[in-house]
Amino acid sequence: MSRSRFPGVLVMAVLFLVAVVWWRGCPESSPSLSPGGLGGSPGESHERGGQVVASSRAELRSFNRFVSSDQTTETVSMLMQGRLVRINRATFELEPWLAERWESSEDGRTHTLHLRPGVVWSDGTAFTSADVLFSLRAAYDPSVKSVLASNLMIAGQEITAAAPDAATVVLSYPAPSGPGLRLLDMLPIVPRHKLEAALSAGTFAKAWGPTTAPSANVPTSAACAGVPTPTPTMRGRSVIGRSRSMS
Repeated sequence: MSRSRFPGVLVMAVLFLVAVVWWRGCPESSPSLSPGGLGGSPGESHERGGQVVASSRAELRSFNRFVSSDQTTETVSMLMQGRLVRINRATFELEPWLAERWESSEDGRTHTLHLRPGVVWSDGTAFTSADVLFSLRAAYDPSVKSVLASNLMIAGQEITAAAPDAATVVLSYPAPSGPGLRLLDMLPIVPRHKLEAALSAGTFAKAWGPTTAPSANVPTSAACAGVPTPTPTMRGRSVIGRSRSMS
């Protein structure tokens, strides 16, 4: 590895570490770590929390994870755009996120997910099952040419979705799937009220480019109670409007 590339690799490694630590989920409480933890000396205690600031030397290509797969876009998407469920990068267990619980049929082909109540987009609009159906539709739309589409196919076919009400999503798989609901860790949920017009006009692939104003890019409030949401910035300005806590 050349000397000139080393700083960039180091920065991306730090960003990945920050994302993994955050992705592990929010603790029920914030107890002190055991004495001597994190390299401390005996008798010295450490409190959970605090702030880690890292930067990327790579330019952000897009805020739209549906059409861009570079590492910077992936990191920003992971911090800003919630998924229905997530894979804990430390334990590899499947965990709830925007869906707080779910039931699966015996054959593993039908999954009923119950959305977490009280979640809002950062502009105050309520998050509902309509956003989930819209996100799947955008991933599969041929005009988008999404980089996510192939990962969300089962036996070469699309997952179908229905919304019995605003807080429930029913997913039907065309065939048994080994990953099951783990596939949903790859699907960012995006706001229908902000992007539906672009999808209808055939311009979704160009939406949320790197010059998008912060006020137009609304993430889900992905913080757990008492733990702040990581806030990506671009050239010194926050790319998040306001966010609320999610219990």
